[in-house]
Amino acid sequence: MALTQFIYIATGFVSAFMAVFIILAFVNEKWKERPHRLSWAAFVTLLLHWVMVLTQVYDLFSSNVGNFLFDLLWLSSAILCLLAAWKESKNNQAVAWFLAGVSVISLLFGFILVGISGME
Repeated sequence: MALTQFIYIATGFVSAFMAVFIILAFVNEKWKERPHRLSWAAFVTLLLHWVMVLTQVYDLFSSNVGNFLFDLLWLSSAILCLLAAWKESKNNQAVAWFLAGVSVISLLFGFILVGISGME
């Protein structure tokens, strides 16, 4: 099985588990608290990075600078989301599972992009 197929399958499993755990958090009423500001900042950072990737902002820079910025922003936003999910798990489990899920999915697709960009 190719690596990309494995990552796509893993993304499907992460999405399914994320949906199940968010539904369980809503059923058990563990979502009543407002999310922390760190959670909002982490999600906005990750969303901004995704928008920059999809609109090809990194192509405006030279190859070395674009790859450096992509790797730096990708890893820092994913780690920030994981830290926010860990902090949010005590306050609002639905938001914590969502942040953890999108962070893992971002890491999986980031590994695909780094692998593809290294194939020259």
